[in-house]
Order: sequence, then structure tokens, then C-alpha cells
Amino acid sequence: MIFKYDPAVAAPELQTKGYAHLKDVLSDDFVAYLTGFLDACLAEDARESRSWNIKGKKRQFVFDFPSDESAEAFRRGLAALTGIAPDDFTVAERHLKVYDDHAAPFPAPHKDRAASHYSIGLPIRLPEGSTVCAFPDLDPGENTEDHAVFLGQEDPETIRALYDSDAARMLNESVGDLVVFWGSRLYHERVRGAGTAILYIKANGVGDDPLGENIYRRAAEPV
Repeated sequence: MIFKYDPAVAAPELQTKGYAHLKDVLSDDFVAYLTGFLDACLAEDARESRSWNIKGKKRQFVFDFPSDESAEAFRRGLAALTGIAPDDFTVAERHLKVYDDHAAPFPAPHKDRAASHYSIGLPIRLPEGSTVCAFPDLDPGENTEDHAVFLGQEDPETIRALYDSDAARMLNESVGDLVVFWGSRLYHERVRGAGTAILYIKANGVGDDPLGENIYRRAAEPV
């Protein structure tokens, strides 16, 4: 079991705001699996996606579900939440992200690559103050690039002030929660991320799989 309740209950919030925070939605067993997966990744780095690591900010590891059944349960739950038809639900990225102990506390916000229509975060380890922050009213609109785009290179004081402004939405998630937002449309960023570990699954409904990580494509291929 992945979810304690149907993620679709937050669908109206997601479609209205562009982000949603589902509290205490992940089953205890799945949270335990995520914790064990993190420990295994840190013990041996065979899963590490080095080409996507960001020096001084975070390491990234390719994630696998514990079973085909759990992967299917996740797909159906998130399809209902996002409004994507289950058969069209495409994973554009499935990375466990481990933030460096010296990661900047208030980095410049960014939009995810074009394929990341929805960014789905499942926190595993959250030091005090670590949270994703969304900016739904800050220059909304699709990023059409095949890479993330960052807010202009304002000075650090200007960026810091942005996080204290009315434009910022601190989600203040906890382990066991799920956060989801329009990844390629909304500026967002993790604040006070040092030491954080979180699984991000990026998804779309148009079959865009830039990293070849769409596990559901494999399931659909003929034997």
C-alpha cells in the first residue's frame, strides 16, 4: 500500500492553485521503504545519477519502487490527483535527491524542464526549517526548455527578500506527506535544504521521457 487515503481529494486544490500539500498520506510501510532506499543509496552509489548531480547543492539517485504493484498504485493515485489519464501518465524523472550539508539556504528559484509538468515530492529526511517554497504568481508560464531555468541573477539580498514576500508559499511539509506542483510552470525552490533527502517524481501526460526513466513505458511494451 502506498497511500493512506485517495490523493484525488486534493485535485481541486492543485488545479486551482498550481500546488497542493497532502498531509500524512503515505503509508508507514512505504515511508519505511523510502528510508531504507535512502540508506542503501548512501551506502553504495551504484544508483547515483552523476550527470545530474549539482556540485555543492545535491546528489541524485535513480529511484525504483518496491514492486510493480506499488508502482501501479502510485500511477493510479497520482493520475487521479493530476487529471492525467492513467495510461498516459509518464515519468520524466524519478530521482532521490540528497542535499549537500553546505547547500545555500535561499537559492534562486527555478522552473523544472519542459517534461516536468507535475513535480511530486515525497520527503524522507527533513532537517528543521527545510521546505519547498512555490511562487504561483511570479511570472507563471511554461518553461519550454529541456533544462531547468532559474530566476534572473539578482543579488543574494534580493533573492532572500523574495522568500519573505507575499509571493512566497512555504509548504512546510513533513515526512509522510506528499507535495505536488506545476514543476515546469511555477518558480519554486527548496529553502534551508542542507541535509534534506526527498524523492521527486516528475510526470506529464504527453509521453515526454527525456531521461529514459519512464517505468510505465516498459509495462506497456509488448512481450
